[in-house]
Amino acid sequence: MTDAADSTDPMLYVILAVVIAGAITVVVVRGWLQGRKIRAQRERSAADTTESLAEHHRPRWSPNAAAFGSRPEHWAIAVGAPFALCRGADQDVLRFRDANEEREILAEAWGITDRPSMLLALYDLLTSGHRERFSEEVDLWGTLSDADARADEAELREGAKHSDDGAEYLWRFRRVRANDRDIASVDFLAWDVVRFAMLARSGATTGYLSEAEAVDLLIMIVPELREHYGSWQELGESFRIGRWYWNSQGGAGEASTDQHDISRQEALMSAASPWARLPWNAEIPPARMLFASALAADTELRAWAPEEFPGTGWAKRLNDEIWRIRTGER
Repeated sequence: MTDAADSTDPMLYVILAVVIAGAITVVVVRGWLQGRKIRAQRERSAADTTESLAEHHRPRWSPNAAAFGSRPEHWAIAVGAPFALCRGADQDVLRFRDANEEREILAEAWGITDRPSMLLALYDLLTSGHRERFSEEVDLWGTLSDADARADEAELREGAKHSDDGAEYLWRFRRVRANDRDIASVDFLAWDVVRFAMLARSGATTGYLSEAEAVDLLIMIVPELREHYGSWQELGESFRIGRWYWNSQGGAGEASTDQHDISRQEALMSAASPWARLPWNAEIPPARMLFASALAADTELRAWAPEEFPGTGWAKRLNDEIWRIRTGER
């Protein structure tokens, strides 16, 4: 008589392994996203309870502030100004103030603990970030028929009873259906790229990136920003709406976040802001693509032959450059 265990289809073990791995991935990703929101809540709470928002968002400068604007990289550094305000960092200095604090923030909110994970987080923000998923949501939900929208909302209401993620999906669905804050016109690029600039500055602070790499990363994103936005104000407003959509929170939490973010935008548009010192169309030299060199040397990111790569945009540009570096092709 054949033992029952021996007769089990081996494919069942493969399926079971995939299910377990998927469950682990969901837990990890959920924790990663939650960590980011925990950090945002801490920043908001600190601003609300320990000092006025105006003081919290007061631009700070080093003793060498008079020279700010004299070098091309100053414009690029200023892209990260929204986060520098909340960090209490000097607006004219690439690095933030506290390297240990930055390491804690990166580990808790981003899962970044070393140079490779920093490079891959930057790659993700540059090539897809949140804008890919959020834009898909807006395009899909905004074009539903009324009947389909009612059916989808019923499903989302049921999901909202069982998880925070479900509640956030429902919140975003309702905001899209109402076109709240003209969300249909937001491309979410600013939300990703300003965070990209923050990570570059944080990477220089922690030593995960060299200063030259961080500056080149910041310069690299300038042309795309200028293609999408016509002023610092447009960049700041798009970032603010993108952050509101990401936060996916109504009621008192939404009101508190709005108060915080409006205060920050006012500070960014004030005469004391780095944005007031830098013309939007100031001349910036081209980047040296040090990012591609770092990805090629210090990560295992796959590079395809240029004619075979299926992607576009930054993913395509970086893939082709990494391929060239690794193969020695000219």
